[in-house]
Amino acid sequence: MKTTYIKKLPIPVEPLEQQSAVERLADRILAAKARDAAADTSALEREMDQLVYALYGLTPDEIQIVEGAAK
Repeated sequence: MKTTYIKKLPIPVEPLEQQSAVERLADRILAAKARDAAADTSALEREMDQLVYALYGLTPDEIQIVEGAAK
């Protein structure tokens, strides 16, 4: 892959507060899975999804497309 293509990827740079929220959620999901691999982390994962959607400024229609593609 050429760097020309990678430079075009939309990687947002967000304030530390938003980055920390994503990190905390990721840590909670990982900790739950470390305790019990079968742990239900779907609520935390949905919360993470919402943070990422906001991070990229997705509209409700775009979110529907993403969620529809994930099923």
